[in-house]
Amino acid sequence: MKNDRGNKILNILNLIADTLILLTIVTMIVSFVIGPYIVFNSSFGNEISGKVSEFYIFFIGLALPFKAQMRTLFILEWIIYLSTFTLLAVSGKKPLQIIFKNKFSSIEPLSNNLTASISIFSITVIIVLVIDWFQYNIGIETGNLPPMNPAELLCIISHAPLSEEIGFRLSIIGLFSLFLLKVWRKGISFIEYLVAPIPTLEKKIEDVEEKRRIVRTIFLPLIFTSGIIFGLAHIMPSSVWNVGKVTEATFAGIMLGVAYVYYNLGVAILIHWTFNYYSNTIYIFEENLYNIGLSTVVDVIIIILGIILITKILIKYLFLKKETE
Repeated sequence: MKNDRGNKILNILNLIADTLILLTIVTMIVSFVIGPYIVFNSSFGNEISGKVSEFYIFFIGLALPFKAQMRTLFILEWIIYLSTFTLLAVSGKKPLQIIFKNKFSSIEPLSNNLTASISIFSITVIIVLVIDWFQYNIGIETGNLPPMNPAELLCIISHAPLSEEIGFRLSIIGLFSLFLLKVWRKGISFIEYLVAPIPTLEKKIEDVEEKRRIVRTIFLPLIFTSGIIFGLAHIMPSSVWNVGKVTEATFAGIMLGVAYVYYNLGVAILIHWTFNYYSNTIYIFEENLYNIGLSTVVDVIIIILGIILITKILIKYLFLKKETE
């Protein structure tokens, strides 16, 4: 009876979560439209027309500077993010087109690369909010970004997902695990492996115990190392953040590492993009141009979705598992 009740609750939560995920996808598409409007069609965007600024590409945690015109770099990276968003939507065990064709059958969040990105993001948001609340109440400051031109801010925060996922996930986790595992001996393509480590390995390794050993001895240490370095990078001497940012960024970095290892680089990039671009573009638009009330809706959707997904995990692995034992 308890098992049946737990399954009924899960079914209700699944329906709500599916709806919220689809709403998130819609608001993401809206943010893709709003971003270029801010940078190219607003007065703020006109102020940075032709402006050249210094950006960074990270490699094994090291910052390599280069200069670029802000608006040019923004639109080039915007195209990459839009392409990534589209590719993730049509990839995974259950592409979105199949879900739509089946009249919105259960999405199964982690079975599609785009919905997996949204799910991991929302869960991470909830835990980061808890960390932030705890630190605030014991007097640990996180810090804030300095005031600046909204279009310039959008250009800067839009660059980070690409440069930091290459520098902290692909180069630290991907490259080091590639050499530790000597994947060339298994006849695995370097590029394919670096894009999607575990999915690529699974094609060559069938033994379940060997997979667990690889995860335990190689991937987990690298994921935690990458996350810690990522967290510490946020309080470098030139950083605007305070010490409280380390714990938030470290946890987010660990979740990004998990997303990269178990899914692919595109999923990690899109989750990072969701934190930086998606979460801020609508705020910037409403605070400086037109208040359409969408930012509050987005906050509510993400928070409720994160709570539901965490609740589902607890029900499935704590309660239903006990009933079946």
